[in-house]
Amino acid sequence: MQPSPDVAILLDRFGSGGVERVACHVANGLHAAGIRVEMAVLEDSGPVRSLLDPQIAVVCIGASRAGRRESRTMAAVPAIARYLRHRKPRIMHSPGNHTNRPVAVACALARFAGMFVPKITNPILNARMGRRQRLIRRLVYRWVLRRAQTIMVLSRAATAEVADIDPSLNERVRVVHNPYVSQDMLAKAGDRNPTCPPIILSIGRLSEQKNQALLLRAAARLGERPWKVRICGTGPDEGALRELAADLGIAERVEFAGFVSDPTDEYGRATVLALSSRWEGLPAIALEAIACGCPVVSTASSPGLVELLAEVGARPPVSLDDEAGFAEALAAALDGDLPHVPSSASIPYSIQASQADHAQLFGELLGHTSLR
Repeated sequence: MQPSPDVAILLDRFGSGGVERVACHVANGLHAAGIRVEMAVLEDSGPVRSLLDPQIAVVCIGASRAGRRESRTMAAVPAIARYLRHRKPRIMHSPGNHTNRPVAVACALARFAGMFVPKITNPILNARMGRRQRLIRRLVYRWVLRRAQTIMVLSRAATAEVADIDPSLNERVRVVHNPYVSQDMLAKAGDRNPTCPPIILSIGRLSEQKNQALLLRAAARLGERPWKVRICGTGPDEGALRELAADLGIAERVEFAGFVSDPTDEYGRATVLALSSRWEGLPAIALEAIACGCPVVSTASSPGLVELLAEVGARPPVSLDDEAGFAEALAAALDGDLPHVPSSASIPYSIQASQADHAQLFGELLGHTSLR
């Protein structure tokens, strides 16, 4: 067994989501900076496993494979606690909302003496929550975040949400940019070749959060003009979305492409990226599309996303569940009437820049005076 890691990063598995992809890029950056990093996973499998540097240790702690990600991770709390007692990392990093509560509970159970560093990747509270659910969520996250040494958030807007949960946490919050944008994306921005008929692209897990149903209903309003919806991703809502497309009479114009490991070429062929989510943190696909020169239309799914689109000069997002407004934004995209956003606007979110930011933050926590 290798020496105890400086930083351990917990994942359910190496799944197809943005949290898993980001965690691999962060781990690679920490390793390159000379920080001993280790991945602790419930299951050592999944499509983004290939992104991880093969020199980085992966410890499979094992747990139930049933249920959704957060349910599986909560069920694994005893296993996570055993891992903490055995491996004794100096920092235990929780890379996303679905891991934050389980890791905090495991740290308490194990009486973990190291540092707990969670990252907030989605809004803690969202408009679809009832009053009781919001109160419980607020109390739970107050307990979780008070146990954190440092709280990582993805935008300035997200710092206000943490302060609203507990004003005393303000000094622990650090804004970091997630590693989303590759050099290949930036290099190909000038080589875009949108197809005909125009492609309305959707990328993401087929789920309630991503709300591809709104996209389909909005697309059905576009009439007989040429267009095709291409949905890249997998998830529990696929069957319902296929049925909805058939009910709307647009099934022959909707393509379900499944999981796409590298979406760079998808952005190059698409006329517009449609982000129809009900809630988000700062979604990778918006920044990736900008890097590739692909216009973006979006719902106002998070303060961070609203802030980003305003900063880069993109079309303002439409209200949540605004079917007519989303259709209008799609029509503007098909007509070429969206504002031009330079691909350079995404450079602060490049993989290289973000890896350096994460290495700097973790290095400071570890007391490293110099990094590679």
